Amino acid sequence: MNSPKLVVSPNPHIHSGNLVSKIMLDFLVALIPAAAFGVYIFGFGALRVMLIAIISSVAWEALIQKISKRPLTVSDLSAVVSGLILALVMPPTAPWWLILVATLIMIVLGREVYGGFGNNPFNPVLVTWVVLQMSFPDYMSQWIVPGINPITEAAPMEVLKQQGPSFAKEYFTLSQLLLGKTAGFTGQVSALMLLIGGAYLLWRKAVNWRIPICYLAGVFLFSGLFWVFSPSSFADPVFHLLAGGTIIAAFFLATDLPSSPVTPEGMIYFGLGAGVLTAIIRMWGAWPFGAFYAVFIMSLATPFLDKTAPEVYGR
Repeated sequence: MNSPKLVVSPNPHIHSGNLVSKIMLDFLVALIPAAAFGVYIFGFGALRVMLIAIISSVAWEALIQKISKRPLTVSDLSAVVSGLILALVMPPTAPWWLILVATLIMIVLGREVYGGFGNNPFNPVLVTWVVLQMSFPDYMSQWIVPGINPITEAAPMEVLKQQGPSFAKEYFTLSQLLLGKTAGFTGQVSALMLLIGGAYLLWRKAVNWRIPICYLAGVFLFSGLFWVFSPSSFADPVFHLLAGGTIIAAFFLATDLPSSPVTPEGMIYFGLGAGVLTAIIRMWGAWPFGAFYAVFIMSLATPFLDKTAPEVYGR
């Protein structure tokens, strides 16, 4: 009679059924509306940026893992998702070499140097975006008017910073910001398409609702507080929600699994803190696109916020 084998393994012993590839597939589906709309309004330039970013991200990851003799993880789709998100926060006029440099930075400095996906303390897309803003500011601010490729124009947040809230409100209507009829990044110009993708992520429970909802609440409440007392000096909170990459930051950047808190309390504090910091940078800082910097900076507080969970009973 064969005696049963005792298998000893570390916890957890019950698998939730979620796989990285499954979660990344949900992110890909959620990004389709914004990506498709970006191609629709910016044409081949937007599609070119997306294809180069996705293909090069996968290629860089496979090459780095092959050189370091580590298991290939390209099948989990995380490099595909990161490449597409990176493409959506870059101008549709970005040259091919800049995209290759960007994806190399994202894979090497944003992920593989820490041991690969799941070990990175910062969102790889935001690490890359910050480096590009500091190193290639001219290439990262070449906006074009949707449907009129040769004409360049300032993005809404740049107009707000340079001309003031009164001029920005007259220059950009809320419908323009919602429907994507302004100059800007490939995927941030249509808040509506990003909201559709964000709603899909919440419906699929691919992300926890606390981070994006608290982030949007932080932006709205803090900017609205100053707008109520001085509407001539500050933009209204709806403008802050629909412009400057707020929506893509809320649903696709702040919710990065490795670099965001895992406790319910930590998620709430993370979202509110990033939202308030976004409004602060926009209103008084030198950077027009405060949303991306805010999420990147708040990632520094993630280890501390994870300690806000209650003590385990009996510890």
